[in-house]
Amino acid sequence: MQITKYGVNLESITEDDLELIRNWRNSEHVRQNMKFKEIITSEMQANWFKQLEKEKNIYFVIAKDSHKIGVVNLKDINWEISTAEAGIFIGEIEHLNTLTPILATICIMEFAFEILSLKWLRAKISSSNVKTILFNESIGYKKRIKESGDDFQYYETNSPLFREATKNIKGILDKMNENGMVMNVTKGEMNLYKLIENISSVKGIQLNIEG
Repeated sequence: MQITKYGVNLESITEDDLELIRNWRNSEHVRQNMKFKEIITSEMQANWFKQLEKEKNIYFVIAKDSHKIGVVNLKDINWEISTAEAGIFIGEIEHLNTLTPILATICIMEFAFEILSLKWLRAKISSSNVKTILFNESIGYKKRIKESGDDFQYYETNSPLFREATKNIKGILDKMNENGMVMNVTKGEMNLYKLIENISSVKGIQLNIEG
């Protein structure tokens, strides 16, 4: 699956991406904000990808101008209650303080709410990662009660909260997005995520079905 919006491409990860993602994940600026801080081996990475339940976990490589820079995801999707945990990390350090991570985050949230029809998104953020906490709060995430003994803070949001929080920048986003959302998906992905039912009710989607 590939999603293009706001000049950012989100491409489903493949086996060819695993070593690049592993190197990003092991870098100090990424690892310090993760709950699992151990160095990941090639074998561990391969096993993770092999065991990944694709119907419950959607991982994209973020690409800007054909250059891969990080990963954004929806994991632990519960289709019965329409929830998921959203996450992102930027592997290429020169892109950390740019608009790209912000646009990729907004893109995955719109995909979650508008296309997958999820009702709630959760986020898990290191309590020391103040910059990310402030950004998430600015796009509608609300703090949940902190779990005892946990160094991470948990947040959640829904579509109305997200829309209200981002309404002031909607005009800017629209100017960056003249072509709407472009999605390239396979028939298998359409069936796996029941996309045809959801996409048919959303305007501004250019859908290309492959295979």
